[in-house]
Amino acid sequence: MKKTFGILTTVAVLAFLLFGCAQNWEIDNPYKNVDWQNHQQYKANLHTHTTRSDGRMSPQLVVDNYHKLGYSILAITDHNEVTFPWTSFAELSPSERANERLQAGEIGAAALEYENRSPENLGMFAIQGNEVSSPHHVGSYFSDYQSQPGDERVTLTELGEKGGLLLLNHPGRYTARDPEKYNVDWYVDIFNDYDYLTGMEVYNQGDRYPNDRKHWDKVLAKIMPKRNVWGYSNDDFHAGIERLGRNWNVFILPDLNEESIRQGMLEGSFLYVYAINGHNGPAVPKIESINVSKKNTAIEIVASGQDSIIWISGGNIVARGNSIRLPEA
Repeated sequence: MKKTFGILTTVAVLAFLLFGCAQNWEIDNPYKNVDWQNHQQYKANLHTHTTRSDGRMSPQLVVDNYHKLGYSILAITDHNEVTFPWTSFAELSPSERANERLQAGEIGAAALEYENRSPENLGMFAIQGNEVSSPHHVGSYFSDYQSQPGDERVTLTELGEKGGLLLLNHPGRYTARDPEKYNVDWYVDIFNDYDYLTGMEVYNQGDRYPNDRKHWDKVLAKIMPKRNVWGYSNDDFHAGIERLGRNWNVFILPDLNEESIRQGMLEGSFLYVYAINGHNGPAVPKIESINVSKKNTAIEIVASGQDSIIWISGGNIVARGNSIRLPEA
């Protein structure tokens, strides 16, 4: 028997994966290497677009807006384009689509005028990224991969050869369009075959595909305990300042550098957040620590700012409050 657990608050969703087997619980705690007293929590968005592809803001304006909202980690993931490094934005060119939008009066000339930005001066870490538009869109990180997309498995293999990390973007788009192909078994097989594929988006552009969490849960039920599949929440930002800063991830890391972020993506030492009203709404609760008992019989969350904590497994509420004691059967 396999279970996955998460917590739900009234203003945001933050989830983590823990699983076990009835009677002999073995909890795979993604936060076991987190030093809650000394590690820092960093806001991250891993899915954004600019006028280098089909976004409507210049790269530097996207960076500036996330910086204003306190983000420390940002990946610009233009479709099949690597908009990187930030210090060379001025050398890059807008997409044909952006030029067409300029001619149609849909965007202003400023959106196609690029200025460099220094992540170091901004106190941010810039992830080299790309959204590879294979039939199933893939978020590519820490890689200069810029080939035109093809079959998913060919693309995933080529991306792996570049040494980067990956996640599957907005799976709900594909499970709705082609449920026969993109069924649970397809995702299980893909994740089993590519260990550098770290997870999937479970929130995208607010909550554009509400069935993503249910699909994720079904994948986890079949694939665990062989491996974990982490859940991410990203803006998939294209346009409209009101759509920027509703979805993010909170990485709990010893340092703000590539090594730590990579490890966080592999180990799952982060939380995903969906704030319905973005940064104009109530403050999002903060997780202070997550503790597992020495006998692997209980999990405790220390948090602040929440209205409530609800524990969910298999789509059902199984406990309320800051701790859960695991059943013996």
